[in-house]
Amino acid sequence: MAEEIFLVRHGEAESNAKKYFAGWLDSPLTSLGRRQARLLHKRLAREGIGKAFCSDLLRARQTFEEMRILCPAVFAPQLREKHYGQLEGANWGENEPKYEKYHSDAYARAPGGENCCDVQKRVVSYFNSHILNAKEEKVLVVSHHGPIVLFACKLLGIPISNWRMLRLGNCGLSIIKKEGKLWRLNLWNSLSHFGLASFSPLLSKEKRLI
Repeated sequence: MAEEIFLVRHGEAESNAKKYFAGWLDSPLTSLGRRQARLLHKRLAREGIGKAFCSDLLRARQTFEEMRILCPAVFAPQLREKHYGQLEGANWGENEPKYEKYHSDAYARAPGGENCCDVQKRVVSYFNSHILNAKEEKVLVVSHHGPIVLFACKLLGIPISNWRMLRLGNCGLSIIKKEGKLWRLNLWNSLSHFGLASFSPLLSKEKRLI
């Protein structure tokens, strides 16, 4: 049975850099995103991870590939980011106030899309049925900001209306560990594998290289 679960948000994707709603679109990693994922290899390669559960979207799959963790992997649509419906592909960076509610309001739903309640329901259901009950002792999950944060809210008993209290950077690492019958959050959004408190130094360097 699973005893320790490593949670990883995908690396920086084109949608992050260009500020558009990716949702279920296949947005590839940027060069920085690939570097972020490769650095995670050094942190996780010797953890003895037995199985990975990964969102089937391109940015998550590329993150897992760049991490080079040698274990069986399941690519699951249940671990996808929130579906933004008719807003998929829209550039929110051009008018942030107009789109702010879709980033912060747990109950806001774009036409034809999901809200945070929908995402939390499908993600928690998948964790309960597949990940928390995995036969491997150590498990890796590669997903997105929304699914990981919303699962953590459920785990910690944080009301979904307060979901923005938790923040998760690209390739931020979080760890939950089972102690008896209780799952504990042992680490949240660690960037220590980068030697950083934030990605600002890497972002600045990336800009100079362009």
